[in-house]
Amino acid sequence: MENEINNTIETVENKDSVKTVPKKFTIFTVCYAAVAYLFMIVMWATGWNFFPLVAVVLSAVSALLLLLSVIKWNKMPIFLWGAYLVLIAGTFLFHLGHSAESFGKSLWWNLVLTIAPIGLAVLIKFIKIEGKKKKIATAVCAGLMAVTSMVYFLFMNLRLNPTVDRLWEGHDDYLNSLNPTKAENDAPNVLFILMDDMAYADISAYSMMAEGEATINTPNIDSIADGGIFMEDFYASAPVCTPSRFSALTGRYASRGYIDNVIFPTVVDGPTFSPTHFLNPYQFLHNVDGILGDEITIAEALDELGYATSCVGKWNLGDYGEYLPTNQGFDYFYGSYYVNDMTPYDWVEEVDGVGTQVRSHADNKDQSETNALLTEKVNEKINEAVDNDENFFMFYTTPWPHHPIYSDNNGNGKGDTTDDTYIDCIEEFDKGLGEILDNLKAKGVYDDTLIIFTSDNGPGREGVAGNLRGRKNTTFEGGMKVPMLVSYPNGGVGAGTAVTDTTFPITDYDGNVIRYGTTKKVQTSAMLQDVFPTVLNYVMGDDYELPTDRIIDGVSLKSVLSGNMPSDFRVHDVLYYMKRGKIQGLQMAVDTPAGTFDFKYYDNVHSENSAFIDQFYKNYLFNLDTDPAEGYNIAKKNPEIAEMMKAQLIAARKDFSGNRRGKI
Repeated sequence: MENEINNTIETVENKDSVKTVPKKFTIFTVCYAAVAYLFMIVMWATGWNFFPLVAVVLSAVSALLLLLSVIKWNKMPIFLWGAYLVLIAGTFLFHLGHSAESFGKSLWWNLVLTIAPIGLAVLIKFIKIEGKKKKIATAVCAGLMAVTSMVYFLFMNLRLNPTVDRLWEGHDDYLNSLNPTKAENDAPNVLFILMDDMAYADISAYSMMAEGEATINTPNIDSIADGGIFMEDFYASAPVCTPSRFSALTGRYASRGYIDNVIFPTVVDGPTFSPTHFLNPYQFLHNVDGILGDEITIAEALDELGYATSCVGKWNLGDYGEYLPTNQGFDYFYGSYYVNDMTPYDWVEEVDGVGTQVRSHADNKDQSETNALLTEKVNEKINEAVDNDENFFMFYTTPWPHHPIYSDNNGNGKGDTTDDTYIDCIEEFDKGLGEILDNLKAKGVYDDTLIIFTSDNGPGREGVAGNLRGRKNTTFEGGMKVPMLVSYPNGGVGAGTAVTDTTFPITDYDGNVIRYGTTKKVQTSAMLQDVFPTVLNYVMGDDYELPTDRIIDGVSLKSVLSGNMPSDFRVHDVLYYMKRGKIQGLQMAVDTPAGTFDFKYYDNVHSENSAFIDQFYKNYLFNLDTDPAEGYNIAKKNPEIAEMMKAQLIAARKDFSGNRRGKI
């Protein structure tokens, strides 16, 4: 009997049997409860949105351990019960204190989700029946506590206030410094067209420039280059969409806004449930769910300068609060907050931060009407601005040609899938763009409009990146080098004489030459973050102002786009290839005895080849001028260049991590 007492801590007696709880299990429950209490303190202190998910999982584990104890030893350890209650109730209170939603909505939603688990926890403690019935009732309650905890996990609203350094003062000061008088008298309209996953050689102009035969004919896209600028070496700011879109609007590398990957829907209520709403907390630090409100966007700047600002198409920079497009400087938004393969994929019409659904997820099951609807809306908002004698900024962010592929290129309407191909998708977009360009001409504003056409990253499942290595989600050239065409006839784009004119054919959709266009092909290396200062330069003139409280990584390309600089004129000392918020590689112009070349360097990069998916390439150096396909590592032949670029890479990583928001 003495040995039995030494090996157990508690003896539970009822009229059916005597059960003993092992001492080790009891010690474990005490330690587990202590960890749970400590975890709640850390969760409250940090305010981070992935902790509630862990807390609710721990509560479910607590309930399962209770169930085990009840079934095996007919005993409910008080420490496990306390841990469960603290984890559930603490998570409920945490949401009330940190939610980005209104207090009332947060209270109601979390009360609905926690009333069952808290009620069960109270019930299990005060069950009055005895014997086997009590054991059964207690076990059932413990099981239901675990189940309701996981229901809380699935339906938890994780929209919490960001815990980052904020830049509101500089944001407000800069925008308050702008007004319509700061814009040039002849400031252009701006049509910024951003494709989704379009590859470098997916338009016929780039195929022709490479002296190849075009697979996809895009006469209207090509026409932007006619009389304008064709950029050979333009890059997305990231190999996936959300970070690139952030950079295009703000002029900054996306890591400065904690936008390290693709934003997923946060929706847990309403008619469509998002099964991926808990992914953002594990991708983005400090509760960031989109483009922070204290970032300064092109739309905000142009809005202060008197422009009518609209975004039509795909947003993918957040779906609530400060992240919404009309809280980021746009007067109007029409389209989806998400990617066209996400759930929910519904469309909204948004004004003043309030979105009204215009097409449901079910309506968009067949997306073949997308191009026609977006084309119509772009023209509608352009016409509205022109008729009101306002300059416009139209950010046309088509979801094409992102997978899944839909099209109505043959004009047979909804339900016909025979033309749902990548080629049809792009050619249908091109026809819609033709309607937009014709509308600009009919309204008499084409020559007064700065038109920028590019893509947010390289090709996904389909598409051709030419001879470039890699695809979307890699920082090799194929994942980040994208087409870039610019037109602004009355703004001097392409009017200079420093770059020789290049003649290229413009074909119909059957490949027959309609006419020949003339463009200036430039080799300047530039990135999407350059769009922000470039647009402001054209709108405000050469005395344009940029924010002074934060690093703007982009530079104006106006001198390059004018055609007054040599084709290979360099505007950046260095460009960084970033993925998931980390600098993977860099591009620099380096002087060598044979001349100045653009070199690209990786110190350690993951293989893009599925046959070597577990391998990393180390000390990788390429001369992009002689080897744009990144086929041949020349680090051993050029150790000085490799070491110099590695030192720059390490220094840049340290600088970015030490000043994450890029504060000045």
